[in-house]
Amino acid sequence: MDKITIDISAIISQDLKSRVVVRDFELYIKNLHVPVVIVDFRNVKFATRSFIDEFYNTFLKSENAETKVELENIPSDLQAIFEAVKLTQNRPKSKDNTGAVVYLDNISDIKKFFSTLAL
Repeated sequence: MDKITIDISAIISQDLKSRVVVRDFELYIKNLHVPVVIVDFRNVKFATRSFIDEFYNTFLKSENAETKVELENIPSDLQAIFEAVKLTQNRPKSKDNTGAVVYLDNISDIKKFFSTLAL
């Protein structure tokens, strides 16, 4: 068998909430011993950004994976989260940990200051 399709909602839940669950799902996929797994999101109702982030890093970003993971039937709201996660993957982390106190005089200055911060 070269590939298999898995309904992720049947294995985990219709609500995908935890990073830890992704690790369990990774073990499940490894134990299938197939080169390609298609993960079907058709019946997923909800997913947290942390779940999608962990899923992305575990299955889609990793180039050393034993099993190639493909996705299908991703609802549009989850697709938006996948896109947001993808956009933040290669952004350099802010290393400004000086702890300096910033004094601002008015709301306009506060808005300008906040717009410079990395999210």
